[in-house]
Amino acid sequence: MRKRRGFTLVELVIVIAILGILALYAVPKYQGLVEEARSSEARAQLGTVRSAIGISYAKNHGQYPAALNGTIFAEDAVPEVEVTKPDGSVVRSNAVKAVHVPIVVGDIDDAGGWVYGVTTDKTQADVRINSSGTDPITTKKWYEY
Repeated sequence: MRKRRGFTLVELVIVIAILGILALYAVPKYQGLVEEARSSEARAQLGTVRSAIGISYAKNHGQYPAALNGTIFAEDAVPEVEVTKPDGSVVRSNAVKAVHVPIVVGDIDDAGGWVYGVTTDKTQADVRINSSGTDPITTKKWYEY
C-alpha cells in the first residue's frame, strides 16, 4: 500500500469553502469596526478643537481666535478629521473654511476639515465638521455636532 502524501482535491475544496463561510461573517464585522473607529475619532477631534478654542478664549480675556490655525494647538497644526462624505467616499483633511457666525447648512461644502465662524468682535465662535455626510454610528449629519 502506498503512503499518502499531501491532501486530496476534495479536502482542499472543503477547507476553502469553510474559510469562505467564515470570511462572510468576519468582513462585515470588521468594516463596522472601521466605521465606528472613524466616527469616534472624528467626534474626539471635534472635542479637541473646541477645547483648544475654549482655552484660547480664556487666555485672551474673552476673545475667541480670529482664525482657526495651528497657533492654538500644541502641535502647531489644526488636527485632521476623517469623515464619510454623502457620496460614500472618505476624506481626511485639516483645512479650515472661515465663515460668519452662526454657521448655516449652506456653509458646508463637503470638502472635509473644519468650518470656523467668529463674530467681528470675537465674542462668539463656532466650529463644525465640514461634511454633510452622516455619522454611521449616530446617524447625525457631521455638521450637526
